[in-house]
Amino acid sequence: MDVLRSLVSTVGHVSCISILATTHLMISGLDFTARSIVRVISITTMAKIEQDGRIPHAERVRTFQDTSDLIVHRPNTGADGGTGPDQVMDEEETLKATVAHAKKTHPNFHLLGDTEKLTELAHTLISNEFGGANPDLLADDFQFLFPVVGPLTKENFVEAFSNFKVREAFPTSQANFYNFRVDPLEPNRIWCMTRGQYEHLGTLQFGPSSFPATGKKINLPPQCFSMSFDEAGRCYKLTGGYSVDRSVGDTKGLGGMFGIITSLGGSLPFAEGRPWKRSLLWEALSLRAPQIAMDWKKCFRHKEKSQ
Repeated sequence: MDVLRSLVSTVGHVSCISILATTHLMISGLDFTARSIVRVISITTMAKIEQDGRIPHAERVRTFQDTSDLIVHRPNTGADGGTGPDQVMDEEETLKATVAHAKKTHPNFHLLGDTEKLTELAHTLISNEFGGANPDLLADDFQFLFPVVGPLTKENFVEAFSNFKVREAFPTSQANFYNFRVDPLEPNRIWCMTRGQYEHLGTLQFGPSSFPATGKKINLPPQCFSMSFDEAGRCYKLTGGYSVDRSVGDTKGLGGMFGIITSLGGSLPFAEGRPWKRSLLWEALSLRAPQIAMDWKKCFRHKEKSQ
């Protein structure tokens, strides 16, 4: 009976894999064709997307990338049960080393590694809607870089903030930022986490869509943010909206405004704004194919036990 069940299951899995793989190839072919045609039209008509020519800011203060011996590790944290190289960094000692190294090339960068000052700057930025309410906190070459959106320029970001009016829809919202930590490997950058809670008390306008107040409380998943500051103490790069646990919250794993829209029952027309869904080929090759082997292994194991 177990052999028959495994045989039927295998036929089912193989059929599903064939359908998934064939559909993937068809979609990939259409995707390639569409993008190729669009590329030709864009070149010939000079219909360029301005954002595509914008290069995201890389690290401005390089440390371990150039000199790996700056990293100090905690003893007895080796891989492979302790026999391999140590894996856990001593953050305090590493920060001292990277700051000393960075100041050789940035002697006037007094913010480097200054946890108190960088935390204060981050708090100020957050309380001013990341600079949307006070653009003077942002560097002229500021970039807003989220998982899908960006990089936006300072002008783009301030304009988007002034048009968005999220606070009108969620006047009591609290982002609940915590765990502010200076990056020991990039000492002008500070990281933090957030687990925001929003209460839908006003109308949310998102493009052509309108979401009247529902009174619903929305809990977002934990998200990671970072703020990088220049020598004048202005933010030149803001990253965030990166969900680190899609099983938490009411947004099906989505962070930022995409998550809020999803929680309110909305659905955006593009895949980047919708909850994660596995690809056809991932299901075919990473789930169904291995499942066939697992099913037969269970079958033979059960058969051996019954003998």
